[in-house]
Amino acid sequence: MFLRLIRITIQTEGKDTIVTIDGRATESDLGEIRRVRKALKGAVVLKLRGLDVPAPVVIRLLRDWLDAGARLQDATPFLEMTLKDTLT
Repeated sequence: MFLRLIRITIQTEGKDTIVTIDGRATESDLGEIRRVRKALKGAVVLKLRGLDVPAPVVIRLLRDWLDAGARLQDATPFLEMTLKDTLT
């Protein structure tokens, strides 16, 4: 039996909304990540240090979020490189 587990934590720090995503994000998590993204207004900071290498569709969604103005504050070096790679 396979359990999919991601945890999304939202905190406010000054004017920023900090979104932390931990676990292994798969295509089935897209709806939840999109729901969180739509619900947030203003400056968003993504902390993805605890996010295992996500599915390519999740990478695209996170990249779109960054392109829309979110800031990446914390990620593994591999994930940071993947999110900044325009060829993926």
